[in-house]
Amino acid sequence: MIKNAVRGVVSIVVNALAFFALGSYVTGFYVATDIKDLLLLSAIFTVLYFILRPIVKLFLGPLIVLTLGLGLLVVNALMLILVDFLSPALTIGGVEPLIIATLAISVLNFLLHISEKND
Repeated sequence: MIKNAVRGVVSIVVNALAFFALGSYVTGFYVATDIKDLLLLSAIFTVLYFILRPIVKLFLGPLIVLTLGLGLLVVNALMLILVDFLSPALTIGGVEPLIIATLAISVLNFLLHISEKND
């Protein structure tokens, strides 16, 4: 149980850093600069990532298989769109920033997940 709590906190911090970096470097990806709003945004994304993402993956399973895993990018993009809808701390201004953010956060969470598997 403690290991899961630590995993959640690490995910929130890593995703907060990712959102901050994306907000700083990607044109059209606007993130609140207040640390409280940034951590809340990251917490919302992390909760959706751990709870809603597996359900969406279940329903989009055939698409994921047919695209040899690239359909997971669609799932991650849907998570970002939902976070954009739920939180005023994030505004995604178009398809290009959405694609860049999806790729960056997908790679980051993949690396985080791989490092957790090796422990």
